[in-house]
Amino acid sequence: MDNLDANNAAPDASVPLSELDAHESSDVAGDVDQVGTLRGATATYSPEDNKLRLYPLSRLDAETYARVKDAGFIWAPKQGLFVAPTWTPSRADLLTELCGEIGDEDTSLADRAEQRADRFDDYREKRTQDADRAHKAVAAIVEHIPLGQPILVGHHSERRARKDAQRIDDGMRRAVNMWETANYWTDRAAGAIAHAKYKERPDVRARRIKALEADLRRCQKNSDESSGWLKLWNTEGLTLLQAQAIASRCRLNVCASTHSHWTAWDVLRPDGERYEACPAKTVAEVQAVAQRVYPRHIAHLARWIAHYENRLAYERAMLAASGYIVPPKAATKAVLPLLNYDGEIRYRNPHSREREIVVTEAHPMTQAEFAAINKDYKGTRVSEDGTHRVRTAMLHHPTRLVAVFISDSKKHARPGVAGDAPADPKIAARVAKAHATIAATNAARAEAAANNRAVLARPEQPKPAPATPAGIEALKEALRAGVQVVIAPQLFPTPAALAARMVALASIEPGQHVLEPSAGTGQLLLALRQAFGAAVRCTAIEVEAQLCEQLRRVDPLAEVIGADFLQVNAQPKFDRVLMNPPFVNADDIKHIRHALTMLRPGGRLVAICAGGPRQAAALQPLVKACGGVWEELPASTFIDAGTTVRTILLTIDAP
Repeated sequence: MDNLDANNAAPDASVPLSELDAHESSDVAGDVDQVGTLRGATATYSPEDNKLRLYPLSRLDAETYARVKDAGFIWAPKQGLFVAPTWTPSRADLLTELCGEIGDEDTSLADRAEQRADRFDDYREKRTQDADRAHKAVAAIVEHIPLGQPILVGHHSERRARKDAQRIDDGMRRAVNMWETANYWTDRAAGAIAHAKYKERPDVRARRIKALEADLRRCQKNSDESSGWLKLWNTEGLTLLQAQAIASRCRLNVCASTHSHWTAWDVLRPDGERYEACPAKTVAEVQAVAQRVYPRHIAHLARWIAHYENRLAYERAMLAASGYIVPPKAATKAVLPLLNYDGEIRYRNPHSREREIVVTEAHPMTQAEFAAINKDYKGTRVSEDGTHRVRTAMLHHPTRLVAVFISDSKKHARPGVAGDAPADPKIAARVAKAHATIAATNAARAEAAANNRAVLARPEQPKPAPATPAGIEALKEALRAGVQVVIAPQLFPTPAALAARMVALASIEPGQHVLEPSAGTGQLLLALRQAFGAAVRCTAIEVEAQLCEQLRRVDPLAEVIGADFLQVNAQPKFDRVLMNPPFVNADDIKHIRHALTMLRPGGRLVAICAGGPRQAAALQPLVKACGGVWEELPASTFIDAGTTVRTILLTIDAP
């Protein structure tokens, strides 16, 4: 027998009816205080979304809040109300008890969608601002430490560099996450409005009406069955045998133990056949239970039936106002007459896209033999000319599909070739009527489709373009690469302003070949390309493999050689040399002397070296001998690299 689940939702036919169900105590209204226990609170119902809403004026006490929550209501803080996902009798009774009555919801589905979209727009704006602040914070750090800048392992700046690298990484991730969250809320806002418009579409409403009609039929059937069982249980002088026959079909739960529910069938069985834990009940006791349970269940179903009827009235009125016409069902092949004849039978193969025609001999069998075949293995097929149907059956041993002729039933005259009308005038009339029905149905469907296309026609809503700034995309790419950590002692990247000045001092001419030894992060290469573009040929030498990859990204046109510069063969083939060599252990002296051997006659070398006594003793005389320039740079030149080491900018012209 049908019953309701614990949340008092729509009837579920899979659960047996029970006197002990939780919903029964609140199914029937009638003794509810119409004043309401929540002063000033209001309750509404909206047929558009089938939801109940509770608008409290103040905070609910703990007991009332627990009851509202247990009933399935959810608190919506932005709207200041409790909302239930669907209407149920128990939820309606609770709101009637708390508020006195349930009114109509003033806010439409479209209005609520607009309000929801406005809230989502506020969320998007806040996340966009967060993303912008995070982006600016990253840019402030990156302004001094370029993305991909190696950390000087072992240098006094390593600790601060690692903290800055982590701040850059965290900031980039926050900026990307906030921007993606902003886009998420943009999509949610558009989705809220689109969903509301979809729910109001006439074709969607028509399908919703079909579902409601199915629910209404199920409740009515359930109520009729319950009334029938109640009538049987109310029979005067009901015997034990009759009660057992009724109990074997109705599945009425009479009582329960710790782990089991016992039905009327269980409690009415004899002592030798009844379960050990199952109690025995008399017929009168079972009748008393049925007389209590079924009326309550029927009244409960009556509330659902009334609810579905009210919803259908609303939905049908809205559908009629829209001008939408529900297309009639297509005429099936069942309208064609079913003929019984022997000999050659020609019918259409419904599973063939090429409209295959099957030609076979009728297989004779009696009515009893045909009736003995399972209904899943019987059917009909439309004849080749489309004027009638013939019976078919699936036979086994061997398995095959045959056209059937019932030998002991009325035999019809076999129609002629394709296109000929059946010989029997009655059959001809039935064929004509069937074709007229099909034609009328197709015409009605075509008319309804044309009308509905006009009703559903609406201008295309422009979709918002995804606003993804190039800065966020750049951050995503940088996050994939991360901050490179390599062992590069005493690597001080050349500041951009100093690199541009060194390029100017080199007096480079288009077409010349320029070398940057120990290129590091490629700051001098970048300054060269910015000044001359592809007009000069560049070669960079770097021992670290990761830095070589970065150099190739900085200047794709340059020739990058991965090697120790001091081990490269000295060949005087470069017109200019720009260099910022490592300073540790006076390596800058060795690098500059080795670079001079690679200059062509008349070439120029512009280099940075440490301002220590060893460099002054080894390199300053060489600069003076060649008529070069020896210039001490300010102590703050490499402050961004975390050092105030004294440095010299020197220029040497090869003889």
